[in-house]
Amino acid sequence: MILPIYLAKKFIKAFAISVSASYSIFFIFSLIGNLGEKFSFNLILYLSILNSFQIFSYIPSQLFILSLCLFIIHLKSKNELIIIKEYIDLKKLFLIIFPVLALFTFIEIKKDNFSKYIENQKLNLMNSKNLGDTKILITSDEDKKKYTIFNEYDVDKATISQYLSFETKNQKILKGEFSTDLNLQENTLYGFNTTIFENNDFINEDLSMELFQNFRNFWSLSNSSIIKTKSNNINSNYNIIHSIIFNGLFYLCMSIIFLSKRLVDRGMNTMKFFLTILSIFLYYLLIPNIKLNNYHHLFQLISIIIFILIFIRIKQYE
Repeated sequence: MILPIYLAKKFIKAFAISVSASYSIFFIFSLIGNLGEKFSFNLILYLSILNSFQIFSYIPSQLFILSLCLFIIHLKSKNELIIIKEYIDLKKLFLIIFPVLALFTFIEIKKDNFSKYIENQKLNLMNSKNLGDTKILITSDEDKKKYTIFNEYDVDKATISQYLSFETKNQKILKGEFSTDLNLQENTLYGFNTTIFENNDFINEDLSMELFQNFRNFWSLSNSSIIKTKSNNINSNYNIIHSIIFNGLFYLCMSIIFLSKRLVDRGMNTMKFFLTILSIFLYYLLIPNIKLNNYHHLFQLISIIIFILIFIRIKQYE
């Protein structure tokens, strides 16, 4: 138990140094960028602090690589890495660092939520008047999207001037609703003289029509002008599973590279090692940003297979 505790302390120290150094750099650049805004200096400081944390939420993998790099450099400088590799096999090392891998994988899956939360906090600081007067709600359900737009909502008078909603699939409008004669009763929005588009035909509904439930709760939920939600379905569950496997394989591959026998060799090709790390890191950053209208699931499966092949390739040298 002594060695795992010793390694944990060393990694925590490397992690703390990485966080401090990265945060300082992010904060300075955020502060410089915000100085041109017409805010008070205290508000600029708060926004710069939030911006720095938000950058961490975008690329936590950068923090992991930097921490692991400092961790290995420290062990190697005292020849401790040679001793560890001599007496502890790779499987036991992975059992020791597994909690770290699991933590960063979880952060990767939840990073969008962290980023949205920080963004909402920034908007809370910048918005001095209620919540604004326009919001756009985008709801995704597999290959369908529903856009709901509320214009000129007055919180004090509880009035809203315009409501527009339309549903699309494959860039075609399936259904739409539009009304400027609106009434907010308690927490539900009703429309009169509502124009409805459905089956390539327009219909005018003169009677009262329920358009949106829990309107006040929705409006106060977020200060963002554009709010995106996803339906809880099989597709979203598939994305979560894919994210766990994809992120887990990335952190596993990075750990194997940094804990490989090659690092013990003093004649190691440093440039080749650096290019390997950089290539995998860039691949990891680029792949999730590629969206295909067709065969996207197949593309995601291929990306996982590539990571598995990389893992097997690296494992052969151990």
